[in-house]
Amino acid sequence: MQECIMGKAYDETMEEYRATRRRLLIAAAAKTLVKGGIRQTTMDDVAATAGVSKVILYRYFGNKEGMVHAILEDVVDKILAVDAIEADWWTERVQRTLGVVRDRFDAFIILVKHSAHDPVYGVHFDRLFDGLVERCQERLGAILGVGRETPVDGLFLAETVTALFIDAYVRWLESGRPENDDAFLDWLTRSVRALSYYWGGEIPPDN
Repeated sequence: MQECIMGKAYDETMEEYRATRRRLLIAAAAKTLVKGGIRQTTMDDVAATAGVSKVILYRYFGNKEGMVHAILEDVVDKILAVDAIEADWWTERVQRTLGVVRDRFDAFIILVKHSAHDPVYGVHFDRLFDGLVERCQERLGAILGVGRETPVDGLFLAETVTALFIDAYVRWLESGRPENDDAFLDWLTRSVRALSYYWGGEIPPDN
């Protein structure tokens, strides 16, 4: 019994170690790829940044393509996960999402700027965009009313709002200061709220 417990503890410790190391390797790879590009950067470049041998990278990711997919899957999974958490209003979700993209800044830039139109890696941006658009449609429907006639198509409005969020995150993270995040979040949520109500054919509430 004691051996089973010790064996289980060892397995769990090793699993945690591998998961932690994988996260560190993903961060190092993203840092390298965002500078050199997803097509130009080599496994040697990533290994040098991470301070490991290429053998380690191949052991964790299989090959360079697997490594890039891992980076993009990680950031998309995390964004969709925090966006799915229940919230009373836009501000909470936007704050959580901004935290994710700031924490995974390099990966997010790779996702939006380097891979969005890539024939191999573009599937990750599509998964994020389509997932957020679907949720945005549901949330806008709850606010503006489902099934009633509006000046613009609901899908068009949801796609516009989602594109605004993504573009604003990129521009803010590249030029804004973290200490001004609250002001940015206030501007972004007010902008989206006004856009949603006006495009839905209504005047936004004062509060």
